[in-house]
Amino acid sequence: MQTPNRVSCLAINCSVADGLGKLVVIIIDSSNNVIRQVFTSPSVFSFRRNSAEILNWHRDNIISLIAQYDIQLISVKKTERTSFYSKPKNSDIFKLYMEGVMLSLAGSIGKQNKHLYKNEVQAKLGDPDIFDTSITSIIKKFGLNDCMGTISKADIPSTKDAILTALASQES
Repeated sequence: MQTPNRVSCLAINCSVADGLGKLVVIIIDSSNNVIRQVFTSPSVFSFRRNSAEILNWHRDNIISLIAQYDIQLISVKKTERTSFYSKPKNSDIFKLYMEGVMLSLAGSIGKQNKHLYKNEVQAKLGDPDIFDTSITSIIKKFGLNDCMGTISKADIPSTKDAILTALASQES
């Protein structure tokens, strides 16, 4: 069953894989199409030296997608780690900065923005086991059109997180 059209939303999941900063971006457009983009930046080991360059590169990619897909809402799944018991790793710093930059970008250009924890996503979608559901089942359950193409096995968790974050953001 097709669900009503939603506001165009862009959800971002920040991660680090093999020392490279990675943004998995999911767009659910106003026609319920799910579009996926992945941006991989230079090594996070150079993040402290080149942080502005890396953050601006990702920011410019997101600005391009906002214009291309008429995005009205930007959401980020909050990094679950809330405190650091030792010196934060470069990967932690990258994720926290990137989340902040994306939400700041949304606010500065007048777009709605949301920053959700896993438990908030589960509550908004009314399913405590939603993160255990396959991407195919999520697409079907919410009446979406899969326009993502092939997803590598390594990118499935971050893609699923971004899809669920977008859906939860649109629900509130």
